[in-house]
Amino acid sequence: MARNANGHVTAAADVVRPDEGVLRGALVCVVGLALVLLATAAARAECRLADQDPRGLQEVEVERVQGFDSLRLTDGRTVQVIGLAPAAPLPESAGPMRPLHLHEGLREALVARLDAVDQRLILRPGRPARDAEGRLRMHAWLPGGPLLAAELIAAGEAMPRPGPQPAALDTCFYVAEAEARAGERGLWLERPAALPVRMLDPRSGALRQGRLRVHGEVVAVRETSRHWVLELDGPLDVLIRGRDRNHWPDLQPDTLNGEAVIVRGQVYPWRDRLRMRIRHPLDLEVPE
Repeated sequence: MARNANGHVTAAADVVRPDEGVLRGALVCVVGLALVLLATAAARAECRLADQDPRGLQEVEVERVQGFDSLRLTDGRTVQVIGLAPAAPLPESAGPMRPLHLHEGLREALVARLDAVDQRLILRPGRPARDAEGRLRMHAWLPGGPLLAAELIAAGEAMPRPGPQPAALDTCFYVAEAEARAGERGLWLERPAALPVRMLDPRSGALRQGRLRVHGEVVAVRETSRHWVLELDGPLDVLIRGRDRNHWPDLQPDTLNGEAVIVRGQVYPWRDRLRMRIRHPLDLEVPE
């Protein structure tokens, strides 16, 4: 069982496999299994199309898939499916536990899901309405009711990536990821539940597309007028910037000093270290 930095319990109990060795990244709390199952059932019920307000829903047809989360519709619009991100490659020092490369086919998995429903989707606009590239941001459901992004994440085809502003459906993505980890599906069959931060290499070069789930201990906290910085016991600094800090209204950063944390995001080089910017409270977990 884990809690986010605001103290709320998350449905993120991990089962650590005995063959992980030094890759035992996430803490385990088997006594929380019943809570996880209840949270999973509740979140799943709220994620389905039948539980949504029908106002604002749009039935559309997809012309083609343009990327791992980008769709061209037959009406000429280009939309981003909210919630999806590829998994970043593991550092060379870690290596895949089982080199199956199942996570590399996110676009193909999206194509297959659309083929199975004759390219039909039901969309609802997200907030903000557009991404940085000008695409319309949309939550997408399959005609049978499942939330498309959550289905792909639960199958281990993708990692969760919520929008810049927390939304009610974000929980669906993280519960789906917890299901995929527990079931060792897709990308979670070949990597640990959380990568130890010390296995990251600041000499690895340029930014790599995708997200990592990383485990480490906070050894220092810096607070400036612009951001909070959590320095982990490895080459990684975790940043919470500007207005993003409003998403943690109850967080006092100094209270995380000495705590084990799990963070999720894109890792990028900065001087002689690495950085990860997090925007969403569910991307910062404090294992019990």
